[in-house]
Amino acid sequence: MFNALLAWLKDEKVFLKVQSGTGDNLLEEDIREGFTDYCLWSTFRPESIDTDGVLDMECLDSGMALFRENCTPGEALESSYRQAFGTDFDKDDIAVLMEE
Repeated sequence: MFNALLAWLKDEKVFLKVQSGTGDNLLEEDIREGFTDYCLWSTFRPESIDTDGVLDMECLDSGMALFRENCTPGEALESSYRQAFGTDFDKDDIAVLMEE
């Protein structure tokens, strides 16, 4: 399991932050449908990134991607990209800047 990753999307000119889920956001209906894991994602413009901890970070959009088994960082990134932009994942559009 990964904690978080931050990627730069060249075409969209935004950051995509993806965090692994802790398990407490799965609804009973999600569990009944076989989902066991999830990740949370948010998109940010460069000027919205808080580097000193003083300003609130305003995200453009955010969501949650569900998985039926433990997701890898790559799967989380791909699913988050597809949800955030409604297009197929384009590995050439992404530069992963940080992964923990």
